[in-house]
Amino acid sequence: MKKFTNLSGRFRRYGLIALVLTALGPDAHAQDGITFVERGPVVLDIMGKLEWMRCSIGQVWADGRCDGDPLLAPFAAGEAIIARAAASSGEGWRIPTRAELERLLVPGDAPPLIDGRVFPDAYRGGYWTADANWMLAGSRWVVNFNSGFSYGRALPRQSFAFRLVRDR
Repeated sequence: MKKFTNLSGRFRRYGLIALVLTALGPDAHAQDGITFVERGPVVLDIMGKLEWMRCSIGQVWADGRCDGDPLLAPFAAGEAIIARAAASSGEGWRIPTRAELERLLVPGDAPPLIDGRVFPDAYRGGYWTADANWMLAGSRWVVNFNSGFSYGRALPRQSFAFRLVRDR
């Protein structure tokens, strides 16, 4: 397909995405079939029908960025993290699947390999996914935003970052 330009002058790979971005306004961004609309501390993934927390758990949204350090914790901490997110930001938050979290990876030369405009101050390491590795008993999948790879050998007692998502 031809490349199209939206109002901000940035090239978009698909004409339909450019049209959607133009309609959504200046807070919309696209990357390879994903359309993000920023809404303060959350970002809407229009194509994936998801709502993401822009900050890693442990960070706080302030003045257009994520302040503080991400909490690195074992997988079992996820239940308490989700409960606290529900109490402060509404129901439905969960740990993303491996496929959902991999959608956030962007190619680049320097980590973190995530869109820094959409997810500022992102942790340059591994994030838990909801997926267990069925080939390696007791292990879970982690997506690493430093290397851009997913690993299926994380033990639940190891500590990694959390980023929550909910369905729209």
